Amino acid sequence: MALADPVPWPFFPGGEFVEQLDSRTDILPAATGPEQRIRLRPEPHVRLTFDGLAEADERRWLENLLNANGDGRWWVPWPMEGQALAAPLSLGGTTIGLDTRWRHFVAGGQALLVGATPRQHALVSIDSLTDEVLELAEPLDASWPAGTLVYPVMPARLDGMLELPRFTGDAGAYQVKWRADAAVAWPAAFGELTYRGVPVLDLPLEWTQDPLDVPERTFTTVDDGLALPFAVDQAGQPRNRIRVACTVQGLEAAAQLRSLLYALGGSWGALWVPSLAHDFRVVGNVLVGATALDVAWAGYSLAAPAQNRRDIRITLWNGTTYYRRITGATELSATTERVTLDSALPAAFLAVDVAQVAFLQLCRQEADVNVLRWWTSDVVRTTLEFRGEVAHGV
Repeated sequence: MALADPVPWPFFPGGEFVEQLDSRTDILPAATGPEQRIRLRPEPHVRLTFDGLAEADERRWLENLLNANGDGRWWVPWPMEGQALAAPLSLGGTTIGLDTRWRHFVAGGQALLVGATPRQHALVSIDSLTDEVLELAEPLDASWPAGTLVYPVMPARLDGMLELPRFTGDAGAYQVKWRADAAVAWPAAFGELTYRGVPVLDLPLEWTQDPLDVPERTFTTVDDGLALPFAVDQAGQPRNRIRVACTVQGLEAAAQLRSLLYALGGSWGALWVPSLAHDFRVVGNVLVGATALDVAWAGYSLAAPAQNRRDIRITLWNGTTYYRRITGATELSATTERVTLDSALPAAFLAVDVAQVAFLQLCRQEADVNVLRWWTSDVVRTTLEFRGEVAHGV
């Protein structure tokens, strides 16, 4: 039988912290490609996983807590957001000075103080907060030294029982998995960068895992078992599956990444995703006000610009970026093509100044689940997989 009130989890977390966001989207696809998507959860369901090591009296206490409240609710710390007090807290104090930005501290919520050992802990209620101070709902009933850890917490339940291996008869490492038992609010934001009124993926992508781009098609096949099968792609173009890896450092960048995932809502939201490839090689210098690019011949002019291969990102070595739509293409010679742009470029640059010209494709996420893996308390990595849209009209 569970205990009446949620029980704090004061044991020191370790290992890799894993934060999982589970959204839910109802996708109604047409055979010709377009989709209607309905967001079924205003916020994702949140799961947290981290490791621990318990030994001696602490292990016995942990196992007794699990026996008493294994089916109950807990106050679970956000392990990557804990910070040590720079100054001691006095008995009867009503404020805690610390950096509250980019963390899950909320007015009306709770915070967990943990001292030198897990037995030295206390749960406090937050009345209000600023970027630098937590205002408590009630005075502190004890003093706390500098170095005490302060965590934001969430109400949660165990997402499966712990395995408690007996490394020795008195010590054991474990992994604990939690499922939030209340909505976890977080500000949703795509970011400031947009193109044609739609957000653009603007994250520090990396190559520890090669980016992947698969031009998949959806075929309808009719096979009566007698004649040769008949197959047709009613959409008439690929729906690229694009996979990229992203690593950000610092709680501010991690908060922005989480805000983007909240805004996307799993497979619900859409944004422009660059191919990350050198899709055109510019061979001609560009003048102020130019509405065309001369590029190395690649066969692009052999067909009209396709919907998923007409929007481009032009990146210069100095960091300048232009977004344009290709409206046409012609072959100038056996080695050169000219692509016409929908609007003029505002500045001149040389062909050697161009770092990359990459296609942009309007995409949604392939799945409703995002996993954030925290290597440390301020370095987080995730893999994002997208699916190209068809007949989107943007």
